[in-house]
Amino acid sequence: MAALSFITDYYMVKFFSVLSSALLHKIICGLIGVIFMLLSLYIAPYHELWADEVQAFLIARDAPFADIVSIIPHQEGQPALWHLLLKGLIFLFGENLNITYVSITIMALTVSIFLFGYQVPLFYKILIPFGHYFLYQYNIISRNYCLAYLALAILGYLYPLRHKHIWCYAFALLLLAESTSFYAPVAAVLGGLWFYEAFYTPKVCLKNYYAPFLGLCGFGLLFLWQILPINTAQYNIRIDDIKNYPYNVIAHFPEAFFAGENIILNLLFLFVFAWLAIKFVAMPDFSEKIKKHKKTIGDIIFIWTIFIAVYFTVRPMFYHQGLIWGLFLCSVYMFFPNYIGRRCHYLFIACLLMQIYWSFVSISFDIKHPYSAQLEVMQILQKQNLLQRKIQTIGFHTLPLQTLLSRENLCLSSDTPLYWQWTQDDLKLRYADIQKMVDEHHDILVVDAFEAPRIDLSYYENPDVFYIYKIPAAAVYKGYLFYEQGLYLYIKKSLPPLFFNS
Repeated sequence: MAALSFITDYYMVKFFSVLSSALLHKIICGLIGVIFMLLSLYIAPYHELWADEVQAFLIARDAPFADIVSIIPHQEGQPALWHLLLKGLIFLFGENLNITYVSITIMALTVSIFLFGYQVPLFYKILIPFGHYFLYQYNIISRNYCLAYLALAILGYLYPLRHKHIWCYAFALLLLAESTSFYAPVAAVLGGLWFYEAFYTPKVCLKNYYAPFLGLCGFGLLFLWQILPINTAQYNIRIDDIKNYPYNVIAHFPEAFFAGENIILNLLFLFVFAWLAIKFVAMPDFSEKIKKHKKTIGDIIFIWTIFIAVYFTVRPMFYHQGLIWGLFLCSVYMFFPNYIGRRCHYLFIACLLMQIYWSFVSISFDIKHPYSAQLEVMQILQKQNLLQRKIQTIGFHTLPLQTLLSRENLCLSSDTPLYWQWTQDDLKLRYADIQKMVDEHHDILVVDAFEAPRIDLSYYENPDVFYIYKIPAAAVYKGYLFYEQGLYLYIKKSLPPLFFNS
């Protein structure tokens, strides 16, 4: 009897110990999620929308549903899901929707899935959510890539259960493909490997896979119809702006892990990575491990080959490097679950700490250096009682003003759409006949520094006599200003001189 009582007490103590440990883990995860959300909400009011963010908002607000599904993806080079989501939210909440809070909500959901659904050491859960891409780049900056991180989080969680929750896994693949064109081929490869596994796995009912397979194929054909033929105008421009392409992009590839441009860190990262790789190859049981994990290694090489090929072919810009980091995290969790259980990944921890550092540095720059200065422009116009005047905005970086100015007061050229388009005709108009865009009846011209030299400003006030407001704008990435732009505010001569004397 005493022995039975001892055994019962032992297992009761062990049970409550495990229970309390699990409960404590959930409480800590909950606190991390709350801190992430509070930090995001604190930063959000300081962020001035980038032109890319506003472009998506204007497309969702002004473009017809049919154009968003059929025309816009070809022009943007991205799937329609982000624009459709914003259009639905604008319909529900009105045109004053702040899209920054849309990405914050999506990333908060992503972080929650990671915190409560992933079996990783707790200190990873403490560090990863506050890295550059989670807290700032795809959270505060509201773009379609937040959907990509959500898809990756769902995909990593469902991957071990992919042959059990078939429809859910198919949905995750669809979300990944529709989040960004960079990940669409990755989703197609993962889907193909999934069906290949099902076909060669005994005791699997293939009939359960027919409907998801046809559905994914249907959406894949729809995606190709939307994107092709590719509008190469914007891609050629962006690639031409990259010096020594593609070599300098490859040289900066490690930046995705540190989220900061530092040659010493990047070289150190490559050195440690190469040392670990050589150490692994030199192990006595190397060949046995390769044979044991032959399929896994083949799958991950296939996936990353496709992704890197698409990444460097389509649009290899530095601010897309978060896609490298996101796919890396998801790949490690999906394909090497035993490896992440070890706690001695010092190189990975160093990357996480550097990302947290750059995250907060970027946030501080975002607060101190407004990107588009739209709020400053509005304050000047409001102070001088000029908001009732006709206002013309010219240039990509003046787009945010279109969300603040009244449509009745905003004067756009008849050839200019309410949302910016990257078509060959649009680029021809911007670069060959920019004057046509300003020869409309208006009192105030707001133009960015890139477009200003091509405009005849003779019917504005003489800059040698009167003030011309140069409003600084700064874009922030990886903790430093990666370019300095300027917005200029020009006033017609017909306006009262009181404006210039204040």
